[in-house]
Amino acid sequence: MKIIQKLVILGIFGASLAIGLGFLGFIHPAFDTFSHFRLHLSVGLLAVGVVIALREWQWMSLLAFFVGGIGFYTASSGTLLSKRMLEADASRPVYSLLHFNLYWINSQREAVIDKIIELDPELISLAEAASRWTLEIKRLDEKWPYLLHCPESGKRGGIRFYSKWPLDETSQYCGPYGSLARTQVTAPNGSEFTSGSVHLRWPWPASGPRQLVTITPELEKIGDNALFAGDFNATTWSWSVKRFAEASQMEVVPGIGPTWIIDELPLYYTWWAGLPIDNVMHKGKIDVLSAETLSDMGSDHLPVMVKFQIQ
Repeated sequence: MKIIQKLVILGIFGASLAIGLGFLGFIHPAFDTFSHFRLHLSVGLLAVGVVIALREWQWMSLLAFFVGGIGFYTASSGTLLSKRMLEADASRPVYSLLHFNLYWINSQREAVIDKIIELDPELISLAEAASRWTLEIKRLDEKWPYLLHCPESGKRGGIRFYSKWPLDETSQYCGPYGSLARTQVTAPNGSEFTSGSVHLRWPWPASGPRQLVTITPELEKIGDNALFAGDFNATTWSWSVKRFAEASQMEVVPGIGPTWIIDELPLYYTWWAGLPIDNVMHKGKIDVLSAETLSDMGSDHLPVMVKFQIQ
């Protein structure tokens, strides 16, 4: 029993330390890497806290509940518990933006394009648009005549931002290795807003944090009205996502829920084992009514459909 007790104590302290370090991402991106496990570790601590409370390990159960509760609360923005659905203004039309990481080796390419055409959003944000998608993706050109393509030099491909509405070519920017596509969009009512797509690389020690530093000056140039979606490869509550939002002065849409899971696990496990790394941000005259994941379309990511209005 003493060995089990020691292992439980070691596990609680280890999980608590990892959760605590995850709040220090502003010091170094290595700490932000810990934050991506905050939700899972917190749920684990809360579960362990219940078990050991029954065994009357009171001081250890209190620690598990305290750290687990703080961790879960601060990560709740990435769960469906924070989901929000705003009522549409009946005097204004409702538009949609579809974001989807295609997954460069997705074998359901024809079906994916069929589904996008069926959904018929005004704006489309696509990541990992690899060269093997070239033939199928051309079918989007007819309904979405405006395109900002930011290629990546690697085999996974870059990001593509499609629009039914005109894009201002003079305002366009592509971040390094297809990390950011930014452009000015003119809506049917004449309103202009900044929009685009994001695809950052993985957290430290990968190059995602360095990409964020590089594109930050461009984020600061985003106008008063904006709508962005993308695969941030960082959780909704992470310092990286918060830094992106602060630099662009946008608001992160909470409650989308998990959108990605490793290939080794079935995609339907995403709701409890996945990570919320596909995020949506907006500001100004862009009102996001909802942002929800759609069903499996052959990727290791779930698509995200955003409903919005323009003031």
